[in-house]
Amino acid sequence: MRRLPKREIICGLDEAGRGALAGPIVVAGVVLPSEFSFKKVFPKGIVRDSKELSKKQREALFEVIEKYSSKIIVEVISVREINKNGINWANTEGFRRIIEKVEAGQYIIDGRWHLPDLKEKNTKTKCVIKGDTKIPTVLSAGIVAKIKRDEIMKKLHRKYPQYHWDTNTGHGTKYHLQAIQKYGTCKYHKKQFVKTALSNFLWKNQ
Repeated sequence: MRRLPKREIICGLDEAGRGALAGPIVVAGVVLPSEFSFKKVFPKGIVRDSKELSKKQREALFEVIEKYSSKIIVEVISVREINKNGINWANTEGFRRIIEKVEAGQYIIDGRWHLPDLKEKNTKTKCVIKGDTKIPTVLSAGIVAKIKRDEIMKKLHRKYPQYHWDTNTGHGTKYHLQAIQKYGTCKYHKKQFVKTALSNFLWKNQ
Protein backbone atom coordinates (compact mmCIF):
# COMPACT_ATOMS: atom_id res chain seq x y z
CA MET A 1 0.00 0.00 0.00
CA ARG A 2 1.27 3.46 -0.92
CA ARG A 3 1.88 5.88 1.94
CA LEU A 4 0.05 9.16 1.43
CA PRO A 5 1.20 12.61 2.56
CA LYS A 6 -0.90 13.50 5.61
CA ARG A 7 -2.51 16.49 3.86
CA GLU A 8 -3.91 14.17 1.15
CA ILE A 9 -5.43 11.66 3.52
CA ILE A 10 -9.23 11.61 3.75
CA CYS A 11 -10.67 9.13 6.21
CA GLY A 12 -14.30 8.26 5.51
CA LEU A 13 -16.42 6.91 8.38
CA ASP A 14 -19.76 5.13 8.55
CA GLU A 15 -21.59 2.68 10.79
CA ALA A 16 -23.84 -0.36 10.60
CA GLY A 17 -26.37 -1.77 13.04
CA ARG A 18 -27.85 1.39 14.54
CA GLY A 19 -31.46 0.37 13.85
CA ALA A 20 -31.13 -3.32 14.67
CA LEU A 21 -32.82 -4.86 17.73
CA ALA A 22 -29.82 -7.05 18.48
CA GLY A 23 -26.08 -7.02 17.99
CA PRO A 24 -23.40 -4.35 18.21
CA ILE A 25 -22.86 -1.18 16.28
CA VAL A 26 -19.87 -1.51 13.98
CA VAL A 27 -18.09 1.66 12.88
CA ALA A 28 -15.52 1.63 10.10
CA GLY A 29 -12.97 4.11 8.83
CA VAL A 30 -11.43 3.79 5.36
CA VAL A 31 -8.62 5.70 3.66
CA LEU A 32 -8.24 5.47 -0.12
CA PRO A 33 -5.53 6.97 -2.35
CA SER A 34 -6.39 10.51 -3.46
CA GLU A 35 -6.50 9.43 -7.12
CA PHE A 36 -8.73 6.42 -6.42
CA SER A 37 -11.81 5.95 -8.59
CA PHE A 38 -14.28 3.07 -8.53
CA LYS A 39 -14.94 3.71 -12.22
CA LYS A 40 -11.28 3.02 -13.01
CA VAL A 41 -10.70 -0.04 -10.84
CA PHE A 42 -14.21 -1.54 -10.81
CA PRO A 43 -15.77 -0.40 -14.12
CA LYS A 44 -18.31 -3.22 -14.41
CA GLY A 45 -19.19 -3.40 -10.74
CA ILE A 46 -22.18 -1.92 -8.96
CA VAL A 47 -21.16 0.84 -6.55
CA ARG A 48 -23.91 1.95 -4.17
CA ASP A 49 -24.74 2.41 -0.51
CA SER A 50 -24.38 -0.95 1.25
CA LYS A 51 -28.12 -1.14 2.03
CA GLU A 52 -28.91 -1.09 -1.70
CA LEU A 53 -26.61 -3.99 -2.60
CA SER A 54 -27.08 -7.73 -2.50
CA LYS A 55 -24.75 -9.82 -0.34
CA LYS A 56 -22.80 -10.88 -3.43
CA GLN A 57 -22.47 -7.30 -4.68
CA ARG A 58 -21.29 -6.08 -1.28
CA GLU A 59 -18.67 -8.80 -1.07
CA ALA A 60 -17.34 -7.97 -4.55
CA LEU A 61 -17.07 -4.31 -3.61
CA PHE A 62 -15.45 -5.18 -0.29
CA GLU A 63 -12.69 -7.06 -2.12
CA VAL A 64 -11.94 -3.94 -4.18
CA ILE A 65 -11.86 -1.76 -1.07
CA GLU A 66 -9.52 -4.17 0.70
CA LYS A 67 -7.20 -4.24 -2.29
CA TYR A 68 -6.91 -0.49 -2.85
CA SER A 69 -7.34 1.03 0.60
CA SER A 70 -4.40 2.57 2.44
CA LYS A 71 -6.05 1.86 5.78
CA ILE A 72 -9.11 0.10 7.16
CA ILE A 73 -10.00 0.36 10.83
CA VAL A 74 -13.05 -1.09 12.60
CA GLU A 75 -14.52 -0.37 16.03
CA VAL A 76 -17.20 -2.54 17.62
CA ILE A 77 -19.49 -0.99 20.24
CA SER A 78 -21.03 -3.79 22.24
CA VAL A 79 -24.68 -4.19 23.19
CA ARG A 80 -23.66 -3.89 26.83
CA GLU A 81 -22.19 -0.45 26.11
CA ILE A 82 -25.27 0.53 24.06
CA ASN A 83 -27.70 -0.52 26.80
CA LYS A 84 -25.65 1.37 29.39
CA ASN A 85 -24.91 4.61 27.50
CA GLY A 86 -27.49 4.89 24.71
CA ILE A 87 -27.50 4.54 20.95
CA ASN A 88 -26.31 8.06 20.09
CA TRP A 89 -23.38 7.74 22.47
CA ALA A 90 -22.49 4.42 20.83
CA ASN A 91 -22.38 5.90 17.35
CA THR A 92 -20.36 8.96 18.24
CA GLU A 93 -18.03 6.98 20.49
CA GLY A 94 -17.23 4.67 17.58
CA PHE A 95 -16.42 7.65 15.38
CA ARG A 96 -14.32 9.22 18.14
CA ARG A 97 -12.24 6.08 18.63
CA ILE A 98 -11.42 5.82 14.92
CA ILE A 99 -10.60 9.51 14.52
CA GLU A 100 -8.33 9.27 17.56
CA LYS A 101 -6.41 6.35 16.02
CA VAL A 102 -6.12 7.54 12.41
CA GLU A 103 -3.96 10.48 11.33
CA ALA A 104 -5.59 12.22 8.38
CA GLY A 105 -5.99 15.62 6.80
CA GLN A 106 -9.76 15.30 6.90
CA TYR A 107 -12.41 13.05 8.46
CA ILE A 108 -15.80 12.76 6.76
CA ILE A 109 -18.67 11.04 8.56
CA ASP A 110 -21.91 9.91 6.94
CA GLY A 111 -24.97 11.60 8.40
CA ARG A 112 -25.55 14.38 10.90
CA TRP A 113 -24.04 13.93 14.34
CA HIS A 114 -23.28 15.96 17.45
CA LEU A 115 -19.73 14.78 17.95
CA PRO A 116 -17.72 14.89 21.17
CA ASP A 117 -14.76 17.22 21.49
CA LEU A 118 -12.07 15.92 19.15
CA LYS A 119 -9.55 18.56 20.26
CA GLU A 120 -7.18 19.54 17.45
CA LYS A 121 -9.10 17.32 15.03
CA ASN A 122 -12.37 19.27 15.45
CA THR A 123 -11.69 21.49 12.45
CA LYS A 124 -10.71 18.52 10.30
CA THR A 125 -13.96 16.65 10.89
CA LYS A 126 -17.27 17.16 9.12
CA CYS A 127 -20.54 15.29 8.74
CA VAL A 128 -22.13 14.92 5.31
CA ILE A 129 -25.74 13.82 4.90
CA LYS A 130 -25.88 10.90 2.47
CA GLY A 131 -22.10 10.96 2.31
CA ASP A 132 -22.22 7.24 1.58
CA THR A 133 -23.75 8.05 -1.83
CA LYS A 134 -21.32 10.86 -2.72
CA ILE A 135 -17.88 10.19 -1.29
CA PRO A 136 -15.90 7.02 -2.11
CA THR A 137 -14.17 6.76 1.28
CA VAL A 138 -17.46 7.13 3.14
CA LEU A 139 -19.25 4.65 0.88
CA SER A 140 -16.35 2.25 1.44
CA ALA A 141 -16.60 2.65 5.21
CA GLY A 142 -20.29 1.75 5.01
CA ILE A 143 -19.51 -1.41 3.04
CA VAL A 144 -16.80 -2.46 5.49
CA ALA A 145 -19.01 -1.79 8.52
CA LYS A 146 -21.88 -3.82 7.04
CA ILE A 147 -19.66 -6.77 6.04
CA LYS A 148 -17.92 -6.91 9.42
CA ARG A 149 -21.18 -6.64 11.35
CA ASP A 150 -22.81 -9.39 9.28
CA GLU A 151 -19.87 -11.64 10.17
CA ILE A 152 -20.44 -10.95 13.86
CA MET A 153 -24.17 -11.68 13.59
CA LYS A 154 -23.51 -14.99 11.83
CA LYS A 155 -21.28 -16.05 14.73
CA LEU A 156 -23.92 -14.99 17.26
CA HIS A 157 -26.54 -16.93 15.28
CA ARG A 158 -24.69 -20.14 16.12
CA LYS A 159 -25.26 -19.44 19.82
CA TYR A 160 -28.85 -18.24 19.41
CA PRO A 161 -30.27 -19.88 16.26
CA GLN A 162 -33.87 -19.28 17.39
CA TYR A 163 -33.61 -15.61 16.38
CA HIS A 164 -32.35 -16.28 12.82
CA TRP A 165 -29.68 -13.59 12.98
CA ASP A 166 -27.93 -15.22 10.02
CA THR A 167 -30.68 -13.82 7.79
CA ASN A 168 -32.14 -10.81 9.63
CA THR A 169 -28.79 -9.65 11.14
CA GLY A 170 -30.62 -8.61 14.30
CA HIS A 171 -33.14 -6.32 12.64
CA GLY A 172 -36.80 -6.19 13.61
CA THR A 173 -38.32 -8.59 11.11
CA LYS A 174 -41.65 -10.26 11.77
CA TYR A 175 -39.97 -13.59 12.52
CA HIS A 176 -37.40 -12.01 14.83
CA LEU A 177 -40.16 -10.32 16.83
CA GLN A 178 -42.16 -13.53 16.95
CA ALA A 179 -39.07 -15.34 18.23
CA ILE A 180 -38.64 -12.72 20.97
CA GLN A 181 -42.27 -13.27 21.97
CA LYS A 182 -41.70 -17.02 22.16
CA TYR A 183 -38.20 -17.23 23.66
CA GLY A 184 -37.72 -13.85 25.29
CA THR A 185 -34.59 -11.74 24.81
CA CYS A 186 -30.92 -12.51 25.38
CA LYS A 187 -27.92 -10.40 26.39
CA TYR A 188 -27.31 -9.34 22.78
CA HIS A 189 -30.64 -7.51 22.48
CA LYS A 190 -30.92 -3.73 22.81
CA LYS A 191 -33.42 -3.41 25.62
CA GLN A 192 -35.09 -0.13 24.70
CA PHE A 193 -35.22 -0.99 20.98
CA VAL A 194 -36.90 -4.33 21.68
CA LYS A 195 -39.41 -2.76 24.06
CA THR A 196 -40.47 -0.17 21.46
CA ALA A 197 -40.49 -2.57 18.49
CA LEU A 198 -42.41 -5.26 20.37
CA SER A 199 -45.00 -2.75 21.55
CA ASN A 200 -45.56 -1.52 17.98
CA PHE A 201 -45.67 -5.09 16.66
CA LEU A 202 -48.28 -6.16 19.21
CA TRP A 203 -50.36 -3.04 18.55
CA LYS A 204 -50.39 -3.71 14.78
CA ASN A 205 -51.30 -7.36 15.25
CA GLN A 206 -53.91 -7.14 17.97
